Amino acid sequence: MQRGTSSTLQCINRKEKLIPIDKINEKSIFIDGFNLIITLEVALSNGTLIYSNDGTIRDLAGLRGTYRLIDKTYKAIEILGRFFKDLKIKEVIFYFDSPVSNSGRLKQTILEYFKTWDIKIQIEFVNNADPILESKERVITSDSIILDKCISWFNVTGYIIENYIQECCSIYKFNTSFTSI
Repeated sequence: MQRGTSSTLQCINRKEKLIPIDKINEKSIFIDGFNLIITLEVALSNGTLIYSNDGTIRDLAGLRGTYRLIDKTYKAIEILGRFFKDLKIKEVIFYFDSPVSNSGRLKQTILEYFKTWDIKIQIEFVNNADPILESKERVITSDSIILDKCISWFNVTGYIIENYIQECCSIYKFNTSFTSI
């Protein structure tokens, strides 16, 4: 329940910082790498997702220092690339927590997929991505702590699931304070 509900004040604050998706190609975007990719993997694996009352979609998978690539990882990255290309995004910067296992393999996989597309990409390994993303504008995440502190954000996970994956999984929907995906 806690992952799907936020206070009214938090929902209002997050909505005020939400940038419409049609503005995504104007400047660089900063991505909470594991947050985005794991949620897409869960969606593609027909897992359970939560449509939170702040308008974000969250997974129930807990990243506890270990990560492994699965067959859905490649599809998630492919869909991300199509999304970036379709929306004419010029530059993406992924942030990954370096202590997490297999983050180097994930980086190599992402770079392999993206080298054929005309998108500038950076992948940064940091000890903890949260404080970096909390200080940024144009963030892609559904992490509630980052959303509360970042300057602005895009609801890319919701957009991708709605437009690229569709009927993929079970989404448990909490009463939403706003419904912009």
